[in-house]
Amino acid sequence: MPSFSPEQQAYLVETVTRLGLDRAFRPAAAAPPPESVHGTPIEDLCREELRKHETHPCDLWEAMEDWTRRGVMAEGLDQFLLRHWGFFNVEPADSGYMCRLRIPGCQLRGDQMIALARIAETRAGGFAHVTTRGNIQLRNIAPGDVLATHFALREAGLSCHGSGADSARNITTSPTAGFDAAEIADLRDQALALGEHILHTRALQGLPRKFNVAFDGGGAVSCVADTNDIAFQAVRIGHGGALAPGIYCRIGLGGITGHRDFARDTGALCRPEDAARVATALLHVFVEHADRTNRKRARLKYLLEAKGLDWVVARAEEKLEARGIALLRQGTEHDAPRPAIDRQGHVGAHDQADGARYLGVALEMGRLSPEQMRLLGRLALEEGRNDLRLTVWQNVLLPHVPSHRTEAVRGELARAGLPTTATAFAAGAVACTGKWACKFGLAQTKADGTALVRHLSERFTLDQPINIHLTGCPNSCAQHYIGDIGLMGATLPEGGEGYMIVLGGGTDADEQLARPLTGPVPAAEINATVETVIGAYLDRRAPGESFLAFVRRLPDASLPSLLDRGIAA
Repeated sequence: MPSFSPEQQAYLVETVTRLGLDRAFRPAAAAPPPESVHGTPIEDLCREELRKHETHPCDLWEAMEDWTRRGVMAEGLDQFLLRHWGFFNVEPADSGYMCRLRIPGCQLRGDQMIALARIAETRAGGFAHVTTRGNIQLRNIAPGDVLATHFALREAGLSCHGSGADSARNITTSPTAGFDAAEIADLRDQALALGEHILHTRALQGLPRKFNVAFDGGGAVSCVADTNDIAFQAVRIGHGGALAPGIYCRIGLGGITGHRDFARDTGALCRPEDAARVATALLHVFVEHADRTNRKRARLKYLLEAKGLDWVVARAEEKLEARGIALLRQGTEHDAPRPAIDRQGHVGAHDQADGARYLGVALEMGRLSPEQMRLLGRLALEEGRNDLRLTVWQNVLLPHVPSHRTEAVRGELARAGLPTTATAFAAGAVACTGKWACKFGLAQTKADGTALVRHLSERFTLDQPINIHLTGCPNSCAQHYIGDIGLMGATLPEGGEGYMIVLGGGTDADEQLARPLTGPVPAAEINATVETVIGAYLDRRAPGESFLAFVRRLPDASLPSLLDRGIAA
């Protein structure tokens, strides 16, 4: 059969193409890839991730203006987005919004505390609470006052943006940073740098889940860094290793005690001045690879379990390499011992490195009235270089008080209901909001904790502190697993309020999760139950033995004996 000439071939191609017959002979085009979020198909996203995909939390301003103008509460997944801006719909547990501030490094000025007192009086419920992340919460904010509250905070140089929902929560540092004679490094600048970077980086807002970062400079007051997703621990390294002697930060990952885990040592270190950028790189790894299909497994702990600690660190190192930053490696054999933590260093009068003193004010479950806030602000301005610190123990530090003014300032604080002394039970007692004003709470933690501390303080005088942590639900905002005594709200079989009780938790040098004792115990019986435990400890302990050491030497099978003081250990 004769072949077609070039002219005939060109004519046939033109004709077939014009008639569309060539489509029958083309290979099937690959289907476009499904739309995804960091590799997760849209149809596989959990409902919160889908809502964030539809409306990024940063793009909520127009809706906020509309809700405020109409005086209506955000609900459902809209309320989930609004939490990113710091406003929480806690109805029906409490009226109006709860507003959680963002105070990087847990440091604010005296004039800012005075401004907060005014906001608490005019826009909120007439009080404030210090939180377990060294932060402040306001309550009972009317829906029509949301933007007014936002602007009042901004005028004071404060913010609530990025303090809730899937955000990097308040970044903590050692509360005595900068004036602690024992500290290894002042890491406040790193906390501030990281906080600013997060708030000005769209990709780091609307994370797969909430995220906690802490910078421990090695001072006398703990910020429980090992309970955080990222923990930087300042260390002093001596001669004899691969690294030059000096100060570095060891990096731990995956702390989340509500899920029964502490931050794990990565084996990596960085220079203190690089810590914020290291945290940023790790946050980007979390954003890109964490589970967006299952909220229960969306925390960093579960990414570490899925990919491995070394894999996560390696991905962060790839990002850091582009910035000219290298993580370092060396074992702990040349680390100097961490300075001892003073378990009551956040309460009372203590010497500073410069000869001045700081005063730790004891608060009942973190509560402050506007009058007390104004007094703290004024004293900071007049006596303390306009500096205030908040702690994870839900109290306030007033630094830089001249030594000769210490007793006068303590007296003025005490007359306002702000004592700088506390019993062994009151000093370390912390509680989340609980059922009083949180829709997740299963028990009245604030009221029950206050009553319990007063009850124990009336009956016992101890030579060593006992930390009591009360949390209203398994979310463990007050971290019951790290308390000497931990109480977690629970529902009784018949439907009433109660608590599960755990014993022997601790952080830092005492790091260990508390072990179950009993529960659920009716809330009405919790005072008597804990009193029995304390009595058994005092009856059976070795001379000078701490409560923590005592319960830790008891095997699991012997713990229930603490509920019966008549049984010898």
